[in-house]
Amino acid sequence: MNRKRNFGRAAAIGGLAATAALLTGLPASADELADLRANQELLQRRIDQLAQAQTGGVTGKTGPAGEAAVPGTGMVGGSFPRSFLIPGTDTSIRVGGFVDETLDYYFQGGPVNGTQSTTVGVTGNLETMPLNVHSNSVVSGFPTPGNVVPVQVQNSRGNSVFLQSPRETRLNVETRTPTAWGESRTFIEFDFAGSNNFSSNNATTVSDSLIPRLRYAYGTLGGFLAGQANSNFADPDANAETLDFGGPAGQAGVVRVPQVRYTYSGPYGSAWSVSAETPETDIVTPAGIVKTDTNLGQNPVTSGTTTGCVANGLTISATAGCSLAFNPTKSSAPDVTFASYWAQPWGHVDFRGVVRPTLTVNDGHLIDRSFVGYGGGVSGDVKPGWFDWAKDDFLWQFTIGDGLGRYLNSSNGVALATNFLSSPATAAAAAAILVKPVSEFGYQIGYQHFWLANLRSTVVYGYEYSNYPTQLIGPTQAITSNKVLQTAHANLIWSPVAFIDAGVEYMWGQRQTVANIKGQEQALIGKFRVKF
Repeated sequence: MNRKRNFGRAAAIGGLAATAALLTGLPASADELADLRANQELLQRRIDQLAQAQTGGVTGKTGPAGEAAVPGTGMVGGSFPRSFLIPGTDTSIRVGGFVDETLDYYFQGGPVNGTQSTTVGVTGNLETMPLNVHSNSVVSGFPTPGNVVPVQVQNSRGNSVFLQSPRETRLNVETRTPTAWGESRTFIEFDFAGSNNFSSNNATTVSDSLIPRLRYAYGTLGGFLAGQANSNFADPDANAETLDFGGPAGQAGVVRVPQVRYTYSGPYGSAWSVSAETPETDIVTPAGIVKTDTNLGQNPVTSGTTTGCVANGLTISATAGCSLAFNPTKSSAPDVTFASYWAQPWGHVDFRGVVRPTLTVNDGHLIDRSFVGYGGGVSGDVKPGWFDWAKDDFLWQFTIGDGLGRYLNSSNGVALATNFLSSPATAAAAAAILVKPVSEFGYQIGYQHFWLANLRSTVVYGYEYSNYPTQLIGPTQAITSNKVLQTAHANLIWSPVAFIDAGVEYMWGQRQTVANIKGQEQALIGKFRVKF
């Protein structure tokens, strides 16, 4: 092999020398000189290639057999769709994602001010939208004369609000490599939904400079997974397709969470998995919601101003006990989940459970209360196949538990409720500090129909209920904390080509607080998405 490479190199050098002689010693036309110079450049590149192959000076990786990547080698298709093989390796790589523009028009209950967001449903506007407050009486003990909540002007301001953003645009990279231990896979994905009212204030004044956000980052080897992925408790295959970035109420969470997981492929299309996921203790106090990763710094969690408490944007008469001096939450062990997933020709069913072993409120002095949160659920999809509609799909899920918190997908869901506001000075005062788990349940029912091969619709209803102890969270949180969340979505999505989606969706949502005051939103959502 070396003799062949040396011979080829000598021949190339000889050709280069002959070309140089022609260029310097013979008269030629301009066209001939141009051709000769082009040939000289080709010969020089070939010499460089031969020298690199002979010395092994390849900058790429080598394959398992020690074969060097040869520059100029054509691209080879990879082991999974739209992937290609990295030269000199057994690794297939794919770059994907989509460009997305979403338009939201709120008929009712829209966010008037703040960073533009396309999250209309759960984890978004649904959970904090203005309440329909028209001199409603609320729970006994509300700190105003007659227990009356002032009229909330934000309710009427939320009508006829228009927003649009490309924040849902995504970019991802995936690799897959065969090994003796099974396939190894990596996946990294970003979107541009990292902006908030602090990082992107006045972003649309000059240039809409959105902030990238990490969605997924995990690697696998056989059945082992480590990194940030969907919770093992969640079932994305049972989530209905919506244009709303937030989606319906009642979905199992957590959407994305750091974890280590092992999955065993069982018989009859089953997969059995267990995971240890990064923990969080999430609580609600009379001052508001606080979680393990809430960074108080020098500013306490508070529902008050110098003139009194503020509950849901309303200034209330001055009252004691509005602020939380520091964060008492603590987590000592990971949340543990398990799931049994059964894939069948007609769809799938997923049985799942979670244990949160160390939900803790600890002030470092006299308060140290720990609880075990737990819950379970079942979800799936069924393709009924009726009327020769082979692609139609019925989707459903149900979740219930005590101390579930974030495992019922909601940004304001909590596992514990407490009347803790500051460290007690005596044991007698500590005995008056109460902590109780919050029980929750939620469900979602949806149906997808294909009108044509490239035209489809989905309708879905979601419901979520949280049982808050009103005697612990106090009156101001009673008109802030959500007891019931409901959503309904109906859409029409057209795919003129396989990689483009264009659609429109109607969304209705309602929240009901512990004080039985309701807020309602209605929105029309439009989307244009080009995938790559």
